[in-house]
Amino acid sequence: MSRGEFASAFPSESHYVEWKTGSSRPEIQKAVVAFSNADGGVVMLGVNDKGTITGKPLDEGLKKKIWEIIQEIESPGSVELHSLRVEESYVTVISVAERLDAVAQTSDGTLVIRRGKQNLPLKGGAFVGLVSQRQQESFDSSPSRWSLPDADPSLLAQVCEAFEFDPGLNSQDTADALEERGMVVRAAGNAMLTKAGALFLVPTAPREFGKCFVEVFRFPEGATEHDQRTVFDGTPAQQVDAATARIDEELGFDLVVVGLNRHELKRLPVKALREVVANAVAHRDYQLSGSAVEVHITPREVLVTSPGGFINPVTSENLRNAHAARNRHVIQALRAFNLAEDAGRGIRVILDEMAADLRTEPTFTEEPPGHVTVRLPVESPVSPEERGWVREQEARATLRPEDRRVLIEAARGMELTNSAVRSLLGIDSAPARQSLQRLRDAGILEQIGERGGARYRIAPSIQRSAGIRLDFTEMPSIVLNMAAHGPITNSTLRNRLGLSRQEAVALLRALTKNGLLEMHGSRRGSHYVLSGSARAERDRSR
Repeated sequence: MSRGEFASAFPSESHYVEWKTGSSRPEIQKAVVAFSNADGGVVMLGVNDKGTITGKPLDEGLKKKIWEIIQEIESPGSVELHSLRVEESYVTVISVAERLDAVAQTSDGTLVIRRGKQNLPLKGGAFVGLVSQRQQESFDSSPSRWSLPDADPSLLAQVCEAFEFDPGLNSQDTADALEERGMVVRAAGNAMLTKAGALFLVPTAPREFGKCFVEVFRFPEGATEHDQRTVFDGTPAQQVDAATARIDEELGFDLVVVGLNRHELKRLPVKALREVVANAVAHRDYQLSGSAVEVHITPREVLVTSPGGFINPVTSENLRNAHAARNRHVIQALRAFNLAEDAGRGIRVILDEMAADLRTEPTFTEEPPGHVTVRLPVESPVSPEERGWVREQEARATLRPEDRRVLIEAARGMELTNSAVRSLLGIDSAPARQSLQRLRDAGILEQIGERGGARYRIAPSIQRSAGIRLDFTEMPSIVLNMAAHGPITNSTLRNRLGLSRQEAVALLRALTKNGLLEMHGSRRGSHYVLSGSARAERDRSR
C-alpha cells in the first residue's frame, strides 16, 4: 500500500481496528481479548494514535513474542499474523477472529470487549449475557449416565494410582479428588461420572459414545486397499498404549552392524509415535461419534487422522507456538498415565524426536475437512548405516539433533562452513557456529583456518562407516586430505570410504598415475603419501 491507500482504507480506529506503536504485552493481550469477545478485528503494530505509520516489522523475534503473549490468553479467538508493507515501512497486523464458544480473558483475568473505538470492561449483565450466548458445554466435562459406584474397581485403582491419590481415601474423598480432575460432577447430591470419567472408568462407555476407538490399517507397498485392520478400544489410556505398541511392532527396526557393535534402529521414534496417537485420541471431537481415530501404516509413512479440526486459536501455521485442548480432562488423565506431554509441549516433542532420529520433518494438516492428519515419514534422507555410525560417535560426546545432521554431511565428505550449516539446518549464524565447535571440541571434526575463513571436515582419526558411500567423483579430495596427515593404505581407505578392495586399489592407482600420490613399499607393506607437487599446491591454496 501507499500511505494514501492506507489512510483511505483505515481512516481511523474503529470497532474492528486498533493501532499500537509498540508491542506491549498487556496492551496486545487486552486488544486481542476485546476483539475475541466482540466481532473480531485487527491490531496494527507500528501505527500511532493519529494513524501515522511508525513501522514495526514482523521479524522472527517479534513473531515469537506475539505468540508467547497469545498463549497466555484464556480462550482467544483464532489469531493470524501478517506483514503489511506501506511504502518503505512495515506494519505488523494481528488478525483476531470472534470466539464463538467461550469468553476470552487476559492472563490476569481481565475481561474486556470491543465497543466502537474502545476496549471496555465486561461485567455485570453484559458478562452474563455474553456467557449465555456462547455457553457450549464441552463433551468431556458434561455428566454421563453413570455414577461413581458404576466405575470398574480395577480401572478406578489405575486412575487413582495415576493421579497419585492416597490409596486409603474413603469413597467421599475419592469422589472429591476425582471431581477436582474433571472425572466426577455433583448432581442432586450424587457423584456422577463426567464423560471423561466414564471413558476412563466404565469399560462399556467408549462404545456407547460411538466409534471412540483407534483403527489401525496396514497397506502393502503401492496398494490402495489395506490387508489388515485392527481395532483398539477400551479406555483412552489403553487405546494409546496398545495402538502405539502395534504400530511400532509393524514398523519393526533396521539391523545395522558397525564394527563389532550391533544396532537395532526403530523405523520411527516411539516417543514421537506415542505423542501423535495420544494427541489424536485426546483432542478428537467425541461428538463426531461416527468417526474413529484412523492410523494408516505403509512402508513409506504412518498417517494418523483424528476426527475434529484444529481448535482455536491453533492452525496448521501456528501449531508450533499456539496450543489448546478440546478435551482437557482427557488429556490431563493421559498425562497422569505418562502417555502424553504437558500442555504446549506435544508438538515440540514430536518435532524434536523426529529431528534427533535424523528423520524427515512430519506434517500437520486439516484434511480431510474437519479432521487433523499427522504424517510421519518412515523414509529418511539419512540411511540406517549412517544413523548407526552416528550412534557410534555419540560414545565420544553427547550430540544435539543439529549436531547429528552436521556430522552426517561431514562424513559424506562435505567440507563445512558456517554458511553451509546455516543453509543445511535453516538456523542462524550463532547456533551453526556452536554446533561446529562442539563437534570440533569433541575431536570429531577438525578446523581449518580461523574466524570467517574457518572450514571443518571429519577428523582423520574418525573412521567412516562402510555404509556411508560417497559419489566416486568426491573421493579423490577425501583421499588427498587423508594423505596430508600421514601415510594411507588400501585398508585405511576401505574403512574410511566404505570401498571394496578392488575399488580402493583403482582409486589409489589413479591418484598415483596423476602425480598426486606416491607409492612406497610393495604388496602388503605398500602405503601412499602425498606427492611433493600435491603438497606444494596444498600449501599455496592455504
